[in-house]
Amino acid sequence: MCTSDLRHAVGGAALALLSSLLAACGAPESPAASGAPHADASSSGRPAAVSASAPAGTGAAGGQSLVNPDALQMVLLGYRLLGRQPPFAEWAAAQYAVQSANEFDRPAALQREQQRLQAVYASTAGVGRLRLQVSANLSEYDAGRGGYYLDAFSPGTFFTFTAQPDSHHEEKVSLSVDNDAELNFWPLDADAARQVLEKNGGSRSVTLDSEFLLAGATQRSDGPVIGARLQRYAIIASRYGQASQLGARVIESQ
Repeated sequence: MCTSDLRHAVGGAALALLSSLLAACGAPESPAASGAPHADASSSGRPAAVSASAPAGTGAAGGQSLVNPDALQMVLLGYRLLGRQPPFAEWAAAQYAVQSANEFDRPAALQREQQRLQAVYASTAGVGRLRLQVSANLSEYDAGRGGYYLDAFSPGTFFTFTAQPDSHHEEKVSLSVDNDAELNFWPLDADAARQVLEKNGGSRSVTLDSEFLLAGATQRSDGPVIGARLQRYAIIASRYGQASQLGARVIESQ
C-alpha cells in the first residue's frame, strides 16, 4: 500500500479552470503498472466547498461533491459514513480557547467551539463524491508501451488525513482507492509525450485534479477507511503560476 500527497491550496480562479478542464475529459484508456509512494496528507482550516452534482448512484450518501476538503472535514465525513455521532462536546471542552477562558467567558467559548465543529460536520451532509488535487510525477517515457507512468494511483493507493479536533489528540481517516483497472498509465505517442514535457517547462511534476465516487466506510483498528472509486482526472501543469491542462483520463463513465 502507498499514500499519496494532496494539494488543497488551489486558488479560486485556478479551481474554476480545473473544473472546466475535468468536464472536457476524454474516453477511458487501457489498463496495468504501479508507481511510487508519497507522504501523508493532512490539513486543517475552513470547510471546503460542497457542490451539487448528479445522483451518485452507488455513492455512499448522495449527489453532493466535497471539493478539496481539509483533514477535519475528512475525519467528520468518516464519522458520518459510519453512522457515528462525533463527540462535539468533548472536543470543544478540550480546546485551548475553552480551557484558558475564565469561568465567566467559558460557557460562550464552549458554545462557539461546538458550533464551529458542527458547521464542519454539516458540510459533509449528503456527500457521495469527492474531488482532490493529487501531486504526482511523470516517469521517463516508456517507448515500448508508449506512454508515461504517474507515481500516484498505483495498486493499493490510499490517502491518510490527520486532524486534531481538540488540543489533546489526533484523529485519522483513510481514503482507499478501490478500482480494479490500472489508473497510473498515461498512453501517449512519442511526439505528444515530448510536447507534454515542453509545455510543462521540462518539469515532471504535475497535479491530478481527481474525482472519486464514494462507497461507504468501514472501521478498522487504525481508524475509519472510506472506500472510493476513481472516476477521472485531469493532468495539470502549473507554469508561471497559471494552470494548464496537459491531458486527461476517464477511468469510469458516470
